[in-house]
Amino acid sequence: SENTDDTSLGFVYISNGSFNITAEGDGISSGSYTKIEDGAFKNCSHLSQIILLDGTGDCTCVKDILYDMNHEISVTIHYDNEDIAKLLFPHYEYEYIANEPARVFSEIGYGAGYIYQQCFYDSQMDYKRYDSLWKQALVSEDISVLARILSYRLRFPHALEQSHREHYREYWDTHTRELLIFYIQEQDMDSLRFFLEPTSADEKTFALAREICISLEQPGVLSFLLDLHQKTQPTPSAISKFDL
Repeated sequence: SENTDDTSLGFVYISNGSFNITAEGDGISSGSYTKIEDGAFKNCSHLSQIILLDGTGDCTCVKDILYDMNHEISVTIHYDNEDIAKLLFPHYEYEYIANEPARVFSEIGYGAGYIYQQCFYDSQMDYKRYDSLWKQALVSEDISVLARILSYRLRFPHALEQSHREHYREYWDTHTRELLIFYIQEQDMDSLRFFLEPTSADEKTFALAREICISLEQPGVLSFLLDLHQKTQPTPSAISKFDL
């Protein structure tokens, strides 16, 4: 059956392939293991995140939930030894155009979400296929989607092959300003910390980030960046003063 009331908000937690849903904020709650039929989450447009607590088991349940969605949703999968993967599945939609002389309809798809949903093989997440879709996402998705795919895969690089890592890094190197603008506007401190840590960023990139903070009037983020820079390079020449 379909959830036509759209009352599910927030998170779905899944333990080892079974639906073990616990309350978290506005999440869907259940006191015990619950059997949920196909289509239970269909039309739940506020469902934004899925967390799979044991990715070593059967991941089919994640695939089945995603197949009922065409809106953007993030998926976090936990593995052994505190290894984590975080993935973004973008929005997609279809439009049907009538060809009246031929009496047929042509289907036109928008967004990369559908092909990202196909990244499962033998009940497991297919990370190689997921990362191989990056070039297609570059064509169909805007910076708000690309920035998060990039950040999630580099920050949580489970099963990330070196060739795909290089593709993500190349995009960061060639679109640094656009990405920084997005992360600063969204106040995404985790992404900023990752990309601006000493092993990843140089003085030029730090200066660019500070310039963007000032132009966007983001004193909180600017303070965070100055504090990060001071902690990583605590020398008098590395600390500058800016009007907040």
